[in-house]
Formats: sequence, structure tokens, C-alpha cells
Amino acid sequence: MEQTTGNTMYSSPPDIKKGNEKDEHTLLRRLSVNLERWVFTDFEQATAALNELSGLLTPLSPFDIRLSYHRSAAFIENQWHRYDQSLIHARLAIGILESLADNWALAETWADVAATYLNQRDWPAAEDALARAHKYLGEDCPDTLKAHVTCREGFLHLHFGNVLQALDNLMEAEKALMGLDEKASLKDFYIRTLVFSGLGELYEQLGEKEKSLEAYKSVLPIVEKHGLRPRLGWHYLNAGRAALARNDSDQAQAHFEKVLKFAASNEAEVKTHALSNLGIIAMMTGNAVRAFNLFGQAAAHYDPPVKPSDFTNLSKIENWRAGLYHELENQEQAEIHFQNAWEIGQKGNDLYHLGQVGQNLASLHAEKGDFQKAFEWQSKVTDLNQQHFRKLRDHERQEIEARYQLERSRQEAQMAKLRVAGLQLRALRAQMNPHFMFNSLNAIQGLVTSGRNADAESYLAKFAKMMRHTLEYSELEEVTLEQEIEFLKQYLDINRKLRFRDKLNPKIIFPKNQDLDDLLIPTMIVQPFVENAIEHGIRPKQAGNLTISFELLEDDERLLKCVIEDDGVGFNKGREKQAAQMSFQKHRSRGMEITTERLNLLHELQGNEGENFIQIADISDLTNGKNTGTRVIVMLPLLDQE
Repeated sequence: MEQTTGNTMYSSPPDIKKGNEKDEHTLLRRLSVNLERWVFTDFEQATAALNELSGLLTPLSPFDIRLSYHRSAAFIENQWHRYDQSLIHARLAIGILESLADNWALAETWADVAATYLNQRDWPAAEDALARAHKYLGEDCPDTLKAHVTCREGFLHLHFGNVLQALDNLMEAEKALMGLDEKASLKDFYIRTLVFSGLGELYEQLGEKEKSLEAYKSVLPIVEKHGLRPRLGWHYLNAGRAALARNDSDQAQAHFEKVLKFAASNEAEVKTHALSNLGIIAMMTGNAVRAFNLFGQAAAHYDPPVKPSDFTNLSKIENWRAGLYHELENQEQAEIHFQNAWEIGQKGNDLYHLGQVGQNLASLHAEKGDFQKAFEWQSKVTDLNQQHFRKLRDHERQEIEARYQLERSRQEAQMAKLRVAGLQLRALRAQMNPHFMFNSLNAIQGLVTSGRNADAESYLAKFAKMMRHTLEYSELEEVTLEQEIEFLKQYLDINRKLRFRDKLNPKIIFPKNQDLDDLLIPTMIVQPFVENAIEHGIRPKQAGNLTISFELLEDDERLLKCVIEDDGVGFNKGREKQAAQMSFQKHRSRGMEITTERLNLLHELQGNEGENFIQIADISDLTNGKNTGTRVIVMLPLLDQE
């Protein structure tokens, strides 16, 4: 559908015209509320309202209005098969919902994203979106919301031929949506129509024509009662096809005519299918004039044909025209149209149909007594049938391989997560240097014996708080950057006061103009590198400077750069001293190896390519011996808020 301005297609009801509104936010909010209804009931109004809103919204517009706009735009773009645009709007909506921490709305939006990926036939992306939706559902979510996700899962399994799982998903969704009342949202009713459509397709694949027709017909009272426009033409087309499969031509014709009545102006494909099927019914009932007229109208929609499916559909129309001439005993015209069907069909993608056309030409020449041509066409048909079945086998093999790869990826991801969890526990055991804990407690004991009870109590409380945070974070997969910085401050403060007597000068630099609560990083990654800098770089000098900086990368929003830099003895000398202390070397190696393995695995789970996520340099090498110290660069994966 061409998007037109509000002046040509859309006129606001009197109560929301801008001239009648003093408060612009009230105007926008009322328009967005109507938009949420129109995306299900009136595409023309919805498209015009989206155009109007896009010209009025700014980054300062209220969250709920911008959210409504992006979610509605994502839905409409998906309906019009503009999938990339749909995903852009969905991502913007998700960003707003994440800032609001609205888990149920996030689950619903991720289910919508899965629907777009299903339409794109991007199965791994669809499964990933559904997994994200599940994480946001929670145990106490409404059954109707759970049905939105389960319905999409049913369609994913339906594609892969997992009939029993698809049936379970769709029946579960139908059960949850069975008791919808007038208070239910239009989207709930829309999802219910999808459930019935999925069941209709499933039963059609199983050859259960009665159940298929019943499921397809169950959609119609819902769309008619609530005025639902999404996929309306396809719903009537499916019901018509199911009725025609049962030889109920009267019911089929009624459904096909409703397709022509309700399909939107840009839904040429569904209209063409309806016109072609009406032409077939006219052929069946002996109305040749009407059949020719309907086939002509259907063919006009493919002028000119563009996609391979356009050529196939146009070839089918020519084949039906030829069959009609054959019934009228006009063999000359029949041959012309069969030949046209053959030539057009070769640019399509349906070998089975092309074989049928060839078979018709072979039969026609046999009837005329031209057995040489009949044999030639029959040979072509045999070759086409062999190609068709090879293509079917290849397709089935590809589908099996895709299912296998999807299941393998799922299992590998699960195993990777289990490995991360195991490494996290090991990291806790190997994280804190025993010398640090012993020296800290020993220093606190020194404060007590020297009569500085207030200082001892203060630092004992700080030490206990830091240890409590260590234990708490060990149970989490991620923490916010703000939490990480707070933990590092506690750790550095204890080192500065208790171990270095104020001769350690730490500094933490974090990204400017950035809400640190919005950045999630893995737990227990940075501290081992900081501890390493203190133990091997600064402790041998008994004093020094330590800077920890965090920086967002402009060229990759999935990474956070962390730089730990000290002015200690340097990486090279630190390594020499470390080699002389075998007990500490064992602790250090184990802790750093675990941390490095965890970091690489987390990057792998996030899909970040590369291996050099940790870079260590001796500052003496970087400055030609002018300065000493060590610089460590750690690339941290930014995790999704789930």
C-alpha cells in the first residue's frame, strides 16, 4: 500500500484534530491510541496516522507515544512485507521497553520480531527471538500473552515438519485464547485467528480436509465480528480453497468473492489467487465466458511478471485457459495457450507445474495423431519429473540439515551456558588472592590491637560488604557497569588504606553521558586484572598509580573497552618475580586462565568474532624505556538486558 499523507487519506475525528487541542501531548496520545486500533481494523487510517505521527514525534515526546508509534509501525511494515523496516521499528520499541523494564511488553514485542523473522524464513533468528520472549514472560504472566509466544513457536515447528510439536503449541495457544471476552485486546483476537490458520495448514498437510476446513472457517467469525484486517484476504482464500477441496463450489465461491471485496489494493497476489479459483469454478459449472473473463483479470495482475512465482502463476492461468479451449474443442487455441504456458513457466520455479503443462501438450498432440511430437513432449515430461523429484529430495535434505543445525546450535548454546556457569563458580574460588584477604584481615587486626577500634570497625564493615558482593555477584550472569565500578571502588579502597597506607592512587574513568545502569557486563571479569596489576606491578614498589577506564566503542556497540594501566615495575619484570613465587604463580595462572576462558566463551555466545579480546603490553616497550608499568586492554561483551 502506498503511504499517503493525512490530507489525502486520513481525516482525524473532530476530537483529535490539532486545531482543537491545546496540549500537543494529548493530541499525540489520542492519535496513538487510535493507531493501536487501526493497525488491526483499518490499514488506510493506520498508514495515514503513522505518517502524521512521524512528522510530529521528537526524541522528547513521551515514552508511551513513541512506543505506540514504533510498535504499530513494526506491525504494519510486517503486513506489507517490508521486513527490514519492521525490524528497525521493533528494535526501537525494544529499546524504549528496556528503559522502562516492562518485561511483559518486551516478551510480546520479541514474539512480534519472531513473526517477522518467520516471514523472512530466517529460522535461527526466529528461534532466538522466541527464546528472548520466553525469558521475559515470567511465571505469573497472563495466559493470553504466553499464547502469543506459543503460537509463533507452533508456526516455527510447522515449517520444520515437527507436526506433533506444532500441534501441541497451537492447541495450547488456542486453549489459552478460548475464553476471550469483550475486554480482550484486538491483538489477542488477531493471534487467535493465526492459531486457527496454523491448525488449518497443519491439517491440510496431514490430508484431513474436514478438520482443515473447520479450522479455516473458525477464523471468519472472529475477523468479521471484530473487523480485523490483517491477513483478511488470505483467511477467506484459505477457507475457499478448503471448501473447493471438498467439492463445495458454492461455499468456495462465496469465500473467494469476499477475498475480492476485502483484500487491500496492494494485495495483488491474494486477489489473483481468488480470481483464478473463481475461474476454475466457472469452468466446472460450464460458464466459459465468465471463466475467460476471470482468467483475464487474474493475468492482468502479473503485467509484467517480476518474481519467479509471478511467471509460475501466469503460466498456470495460461494452462487453465488452454484447458478451457480444449473443452470447447478449439484445439488450435488450446495449443497456443499450452505453448504460452510452457514458455512462461520456464522462467518460474515450479517444475511439477511445468511437467503438467508438458503432459497436456503431449496428450494434445496424441489426440491430433502427431505421435512424434507427443513422444518428444512425453520425454520432456519424464525429464522434468526426474528433476522435480531430485529437487524435492534436495529440499528435504536441506530442511533436515537446517533442523539438525538448529538443534545442534541450541544444544551447543546450552552447553556453552553450562560451561559459563561452571567457570563462574571456579572463578569465584580462584578470584581473590589469599594474600590479599590475609593481609587485609591482618591489617584490621592491627588496627584493633593499636586501639583504633573505629577505623577497624569501619574497614571490617567495608571488607564484609565487599565479600558479600563477591558472593552475590557469583550467582549472577551479569551486573551493571555501575555495580562493577562500585565493587571496584570497595576493593581499591581496602587496598589503598589497609595494604598501601594511602600510597596507592587509584582512578576510575567511565563513559560520559551514559547511564551506567543501562550497560550490562559479565560478572567477575575486571577484578582479576586489577588484582594482577596491584600484585605484580605496584606491590613490589609499595606505591603507585592505577587507572581503570571504560570506553564505549563507536564502531561496535556490542563491546565495552576496559583499560587497566599501572606505573609499577612493568609486565616483563613482574613476570620474572612471579616465576620465583611458585605458590602464587599457581594461583595467578589458574585465576587468569579461568577468566580468559570465560571471556572468550561469553564473546562466542554473543556472536562476537575474533580471539584477541585481551591485550597486555609493557609500558617500557611502548615508551622506549622512559616509563614503567603495564597496560591491559580487555574487550568486554555488552550483554542484553533480559
